[in-house]
Amino acid sequence: MNRYLFATLAVLAAAAVCAAEAPQDPWLRTQAHLDREALPRGGDFRIALVLDIDKGFHVNANPPALDFQIPTVLSPEPAAAVRWGKVTYPKGEPFVADWADGKAITVYGGGSILVVHGTVADDAPLGPVTLRLTLGYQGCDAKTCYQPGEQTVEVAANIVEAGTAAAPANAALFAAAEKAGAPASPDAAPEIRFEGEVDIGEWFQEGFLYGLALLFVGGLALNLTPCVFPLIPVTMNFFAAQGESRPAKVLPLAVLYVLGLAVTFSVVGVLAALAGKSLGVALQSPWGVLGVVTVLAVMMAGSFGAFEIQLPSSTMGKLSGRRGILGAAFMGMVMGAIAAPCVGPFLISLITSIAKLATSHTLSKALVFGAGAFFTVGLGLGLPYVFLGAFTSLINRFPRGGGWLIWTKRLLGMGLAGLILYFLQPFISPGLFWPLVLGLFLFAAVFLGLLEGRSRRPFSTPFREARIVAAVALLVAGFYVYAAYAPAAEDAAAKPAAAGGPHIQWTPWQDGLLETATAAREPVLLYFGADWCAECRAWKTQVFSDPRVIKASEGLTRIFVDVTRAPEGAKRRFSDAYRGTNPPAVILFGRDGKVVKAYRDPPGAEEFAEAVRQAAGADARRQTRGASRR
Repeated sequence: MNRYLFATLAVLAAAAVCAAEAPQDPWLRTQAHLDREALPRGGDFRIALVLDIDKGFHVNANPPALDFQIPTVLSPEPAAAVRWGKVTYPKGEPFVADWADGKAITVYGGGSILVVHGTVADDAPLGPVTLRLTLGYQGCDAKTCYQPGEQTVEVAANIVEAGTAAAPANAALFAAAEKAGAPASPDAAPEIRFEGEVDIGEWFQEGFLYGLALLFVGGLALNLTPCVFPLIPVTMNFFAAQGESRPAKVLPLAVLYVLGLAVTFSVVGVLAALAGKSLGVALQSPWGVLGVVTVLAVMMAGSFGAFEIQLPSSTMGKLSGRRGILGAAFMGMVMGAIAAPCVGPFLISLITSIAKLATSHTLSKALVFGAGAFFTVGLGLGLPYVFLGAFTSLINRFPRGGGWLIWTKRLLGMGLAGLILYFLQPFISPGLFWPLVLGLFLFAAVFLGLLEGRSRRPFSTPFREARIVAAVALLVAGFYVYAAYAPAAEDAAAKPAAAGGPHIQWTPWQDGLLETATAAREPVLLYFGADWCAECRAWKTQVFSDPRVIKASEGLTRIFVDVTRAPEGAKRRFSDAYRGTNPPAVILFGRDGKVVKAYRDPPGAEEFAEAVRQAAGADARRQTRGASRR
């Protein structure tokens, strides 16, 4: 009896051992091969994993054809000796399965080759090392699919000193892998549209034309500046002398003059758009902001009488000597270049807007906006010339300058002070910034409404009324801006994390890290930042340190791309492809690899946390529906 019991136990034990040693799916076998005989320290290498699949079976391709399919994923096991990079998957073969309702899917059959890239650490231990890869897959045949499985593959390698010549190996195998599927490239990055961006067609529909109308009015208002207004009657008298005061001859000269001026302004707009990205980077740096603020401060000093910008009489004399249509056009172009510094406060704010647009939008949109905006300002600036060209009898009745011109100049100086505060905002706490803004409005109301020009009284009744209206408008605007923006900004600033407090934990960017996470159907939070980036500090203190955002992001792969120093090589290509060269750029990817949200300016913490939750759950419902259907 004991002998029979012993024999039975022995048979069961042997069966258990055989079952443990048998592969999970005997129809799938794998082989791994290195692309060189040895791995020098600091050198790159590749491992090719060959799938040996029996006829009649297959595994799902990566990416799969249907949302609910489980893709084949190759995951290298972390190792101190190497830093893993991207995984290259071949193109799937088309296949029509019975369970797919006649839909064509993409699969991997026998002979498919997956390639993983890696780099040997500079301080990796010399000698033999074992590298491990895990293959996750779901096998199917023509009628059904099986339970997902995993296989671990070990690769024996030998690490040698840096600079050691390593003979290539398995060249034909890697050539076949490259032919079967091109390596993943940043050039294949999805189109990134940041929040607030629209395409040019939508742009025109959503307010661009309205913005051009405001710019036209702004250009018209620039005629009231002290260095432009006196030129209007002088220039029109020059036209009248050539056209004998007849509108039929004066008007064409005035039109060409205005077109020449507008074209000159358009060139400035195009140059601002072309230099926009570099200018945008400079404006993120404290030193770049200091340079701009210095220029604005000098111009503000000029607005308050520290110095005068006047057109040289010799220049006017030379320009007056040019006659005819070409002379009028040339004069307009030169006058546009000369007048630009005189209307600097307005133009600098416009150049800044174009630079910001070029940073966060496509170059084509920045060029359209830059050329269109400056051309429109030029047309507004030149409108009085066209009007007086059509009604030449009004030239001698044109109003003269006086104290109101000086008052207008001081108003522009207040605008420059506002621009200085705007550029300094990232470096000033909200608790100080918004009181300064309110103080500027109050000071401007008192100074322009009551103090400016006391020595030049008496004022005319219309100008006295205009001063009072301007003072009241400044008071109302100041209190409105403070009430609308200060409480929210101060509340957000009251919540930043203290040094060492809770914040999002990031994984430093490595080549292929995003592609690997996407292939594994993991949601991703991608962040481009830099030490000199002012807006990045707002992201860190107002968003990334918020407990709601931290908790929501726990299920995402969080990748940080540091572009403090100008990126080079693969990082530069990656940053350009995902529009992160000029930070900040924050992009959320769903499980399907598609962009869920992309941001430049930090949103509210709750809004961003909801976007993170949306990315974490993206495609999850479709996966559930697909699994239940299967």
